[in-house]
Amino acid sequence: MDPASDEVLMLRLAKGDTEAFEVLLDRWEGPAQRYAGRLLGDRHAAEDVAQEAFVRLFKGAEDYRPTARFSTWFYTILGNLCRDRVRRLRRRPDERDALHLAEGPERGAVEPSDSGERIPGPVDAVLEAERRELVLQAVRSLPTHLQQAISLREFEGLKYREIAETLDCDINEVKVLIHRARKALAEKLKKVIR
Repeated sequence: MDPASDEVLMLRLAKGDTEAFEVLLDRWEGPAQRYAGRLLGDRHAAEDVAQEAFVRLFKGAEDYRPTARFSTWFYTILGNLCRDRVRRLRRRPDERDALHLAEGPERGAVEPSDSGERIPGPVDAVLEAERRELVLQAVRSLPTHLQQAISLREFEGLKYREIAETLDCDINEVKVLIHRARKALAEKLKKVIR
């Protein structure tokens, strides 16, 4: 794998280096699909949005300026595309229903915990998958701005400053958004997860 930073790869891409794009695609395709999947709740829609984000990344390489981290810039593009997709689906609910009937909610692979000597069995895997799905449903039920803030913090591991840059707000607003999201999630999940 190319050890160059994402920012350096974008500058190389701006000069026409398509190998730099391939490295960025390899690094960011999975995170992009996971982030979009959490916001949209549909694997196929997430793949479409991620693909569109990479098209925009490729086409906009010449306009990229490394004033912020690449992840901040890229998650901003993804978040905007997800918001656009949600707005479109709200206007055309028949399209949303067709998407959910085709695939259903995103489900990732279950990664059983490796605590102690006990090896998780199939029942543990099913319970973990159900818990994970309940958490994802709870996140998806939040207002969009709370979904984005909590997803960027908890699932993507971004720092408050990076989230503030991505969401175009100040750090105190990010702290409030994440606090509200955590409080809302705790309220929603205490009813279903014991």
